[in-house]
Amino acid sequence: MIIRLALLLIASAFILMASADLLTELTLPILPDFITQLGLGLLLSAFALLLITGLLLMGKQIFQAVGTYFSATQRGQRQVLFIQNKQTELKQLFNHRAVYINYVHELKKQQLLRRNNCQHLATLFKAINQDLQALKNTLPKTTLKQLQQENRRSYHQQDSAALVQLQQKIRHDY
Repeated sequence: MIIRLALLLIASAFILMASADLLTELTLPILPDFITQLGLGLLLSAFALLLITGLLLMGKQIFQAVGTYFSATQRGQRQVLFIQNKQTELKQLFNHRAVYINYVHELKKQQLLRRNNCQHLATLFKAINQDLQALKNTLPKTTLKQLQQENRRSYHQQDSAALVQLQQKIRHDY
């Protein structure tokens, strides 16, 4: 409706401008100036009407958008989304912490296992050395030296199976 009115004003303004041109041909002194001013006024009012209508429609849309944004249903939906995001974040944090705790636990377990293996190897090495020292007088020097070298080599290679086998060999054979 308003657009039709604005278009009617623009058409009227153009008709008045055209009639002002025709009246200048008739040599009437004041009438063409008055009609030209009237046509310009109609043209300006048509553009002002379109501009004001556009601004009012834009303001109405903004007001409706703000009203919708602050409505109770939208606030409720935003709160639900916030809570869902928070729950998802907490689940992810829990999973990351569980993975981290399992990693640290496994790492400490492996460290304890390595230390325990080193202690057992050292204890086994010392026990074999004591056995060899006890047999020092009864064994030939070459055999004793060979057994001591095998003991050191197995200990440095961290070969617990070889140390156990050497200990059993010493206790059963000698």
